[in-house]
Amino acid sequence: MIYFIKFQKSQELRDRIAGYAIPDKPATGLFLPQVIMNSVSDLPRLELHVAPENLPLYTTVLQGGVLIEARAGMSLGSFLDALPGFDHDYIVNEIQTIFLNGTAIDDLETPLEGDHPILALSAAMPGLAGAILRRNSFHAALRTTVTERRDHHHQGSITITLKLFNSIARDCGPALLAEGIRLDSGVLRVFRTTHPTLAAGLGQIVLDGRPITAATLSTWLDHDRIIVLIVREAAND
Repeated sequence: MIYFIKFQKSQELRDRIAGYAIPDKPATGLFLPQVIMNSVSDLPRLELHVAPENLPLYTTVLQGGVLIEARAGMSLGSFLDALPGFDHDYIVNEIQTIFLNGTAIDDLETPLEGDHPILALSAAMPGLAGAILRRNSFHAALRTTVTERRDHHHQGSITITLKLFNSIARDCGPALLAEGIRLDSGVLRVFRTTHPTLAAGLGQIVLDGRPITAATLSTWLDHDRIIVLIVREAAND
């Protein structure tokens, strides 16, 4: 699925975003939630207790992509507002760059549909390229535009790969990690390889309710699988 970006005057876009209303989050348990973070009961659950000063570093694992089940066709803004760590003001004011399947998106009412859409979020990026890609930018007309093509609509739920970068990951990542995220174990394996010193800050590693060692974790991560990862601050002794 490829989106056609329709450009409007910058003031019109600012007015539209300022007036964008995200529906209230539903009360827990009243009906099937529109976003499901980690409810697949048969997935392995890995819990890492880390030193408080290291928790922001673990948010960079979100660059590799987390898997979130959502209702097909729900708007981009509603999807984000349903996630832990996000709220209306933050979505409108802080998330400056949005890519959906590789295409820069301005409209928070864009529906999330198609085969495994990939959504990437970033704060404002530097330089002319950042200005062109920034949401509702004066330079948006310089983007390459493509026409949206849809052959069918999905019904029910879809799985979205969400990637968070820079300050978006640092601000919203701790709440996501505490709630628990679904991801490919290879993402965590690569993260541990590129951050070898973080292992020293682990207070406890728990796999499916049982404590394990760092060596056991390394061996376990050699096998590719979808897992639920939970990262929390280690309790003070």
